[in-house]
Amino acid sequence: MSEKNSQSKATIKERLKEETRSAIIDEAIKAFSELGYHGMKIAAVAREAGVANGTFYLHFKDKEALYSEIVSMANSKLGSGIFAAHNFNGGKGDTDRAELQAVMDFAENHSDLMRIALDTSAPAAQSNTDLLAPLINIRISELEKGIKDGQIYSGIHPEIGARAEMSMALSVIQWWTNNRGKATKEQVLDTLCHIRRSWSAMEASTDDIDSLLSQWDSRL
Repeated sequence: MSEKNSQSKATIKERLKEETRSAIIDEAIKAFSELGYHGMKIAAVAREAGVANGTFYLHFKDKEALYSEIVSMANSKLGSGIFAAHNFNGGKGDTDRAELQAVMDFAENHSDLMRIALDTSAPAAQSNTDLLAPLINIRISELEKGIKDGQIYSGIHPEIGARAEMSMALSVIQWWTNNRGKATKEQVLDTLCHIRRSWSAMEASTDDIDSLLSQWDSRL
């Protein structure tokens, strides 16, 4: 067999391997989203992906490993949107609104991934990177600076404040995805931005935020 034919067969084999892995992931996303972590069954996912159970284990050690990879995908996709939001208009635009819109866009376009990543019943959930970690860390930095500068009430705990704010925003966004007839996307963004700015308007320096984003990106 010529070297060229050997390379061609190796390429085809690798492509088929990747296609099989992708098929397993696609079916697992559907199963995790619809049934939850504990309801997802490996045998059912393998069957829907058109592979044998043994083939599944060639790609993933177990259910938890597959779940972790899917959550990492969610983090990466949302992270890309957040980076784009932070660089909106060269970093000088309405980043508050752009960041919240990134979360809304993710909820619209990847509702299954968001549902999976926020499934707190999954054993691996505690060890996975927080889906909203970039925004929460940025917000903590903003609140700390506002408190230091005397612009925000010193009794506010920065992390609690940041998490409470993001939890509220996430709850509203999830509600909106199921009740779109009750408000437009613009109305949701306008309201969330108004609430966000009404009690903590100070912003951290661009360098501080860039550093936080870089630290988070290195973990993907």
